[in-house]
Amino acid sequence: MTRCAGAIGALVAAALLAQGASAQMFVPTGRDTLRGLPGVEVVVEPLQPALERSGLTQAGIRADVVERLRGGGIVVYGSQQENPSPAKPFLYVHLNALRLPEQDLYAVAVQVHLRQTLQSPATASNIVNAMTWDAHNVVGVTGADLPLVRDEIREYVDRFIADWKAVRER
Repeated sequence: MTRCAGAIGALVAAALLAQGASAQMFVPTGRDTLRGLPGVEVVVEPLQPALERSGLTQAGIRADVVERLRGGGIVVYGSQQENPSPAKPFLYVHLNALRLPEQDLYAVAVQVHLRQTLQSPATASNIVNAMTWDAHNVVGVTGADLPLVRDEIREYVDRFIADWKAVRER
């Protein structure tokens, strides 16, 4: 049992370190960065084969996110060309799973970000693909429970919708 807990801890730590290394920390994040955006595009990264086999699919996750956003009153664009905003914002969903050796346990890093193009106040150059809103966690699930990761994604999308609405109510 101690060995299992140690292995889970090591996987979670590795996932958090990997996640932190890719975050763009120079851009302030939060609900205020959503102000004035007309809508978003949705991008879901391709999933690992083990996740796809479990019933989690890129298309299914995208459909869930789009349905929730539209239900929350947010315009969803099919492409950047459709989006009239120069920021070209998109809600980005990424899952990364690690399976514990010889066990049916997974540590899954779940990330939902809003990314957009911003302009540097110092140089007036564009910062493309800047993360301006973020929700993430690492969850532990059995192989049979991998489809429950969708609930975590839905929770983050609901948080995004609440922040989106909050900046419009001011």
